[in-house]
Amino acid sequence: MAELYRFLLDLTRIVVATIYIYFPAMAANGAPVFIARGTPMDLGRKLFDGRRILGDGKTFEGFFIGVLFGTSVGAIYAVHTDNPWFMPYALILSIGALLGDVMSAFIKRRIGLQRGEPAPVLDQTSFLVIATVAVKFSGIEYLVGVEITVIHYITGVALSIILHIATNYGAYRLGLKSVPW
Repeated sequence: MAELYRFLLDLTRIVVATIYIYFPAMAANGAPVFIARGTPMDLGRKLFDGRRILGDGKTFEGFFIGVLFGTSVGAIYAVHTDNPWFMPYALILSIGALLGDVMSAFIKRRIGLQRGEPAPVLDQTSFLVIATVAVKFSGIEYLVGVEITVIHYITGVALSIILHIATNYGAYRLGLKSVPW
């Protein structure tokens, strides 16, 4: 029984630490849904394959609001911890998350998926992959005192799949999205 308790306690610590580490990216990735319309990042242009580069779902306004939300989480962390490095950490994480989402839209257009069509795993994890790469290559995590380990990344992927499904369904029920995925 003591071993089960210790395992559950360790698992809880890992999950809480992972949410703390990735929350700016999660906030950034979820925020663009609050912008109903905007200027498409691809400006309506198509590639040689005749398909839109990104589509109407990726807008400059959505990108901006995502960066704002994610960086705001970093501002709260900075005040709470008295560590100003959380602001640039959250900024890098937010930009990485949104670029991952843009990359996902680009890939989906290339394989012929339309806006709103699901691409399992790609939809749920692309933001996390690029956000992690951005933070790792920037070296900012050491200035913040946070290290994204393999276990945090794996836990982040699992959490993002679960949270993606739940939040998209919630946004659909609230009328913020036209599809529940």
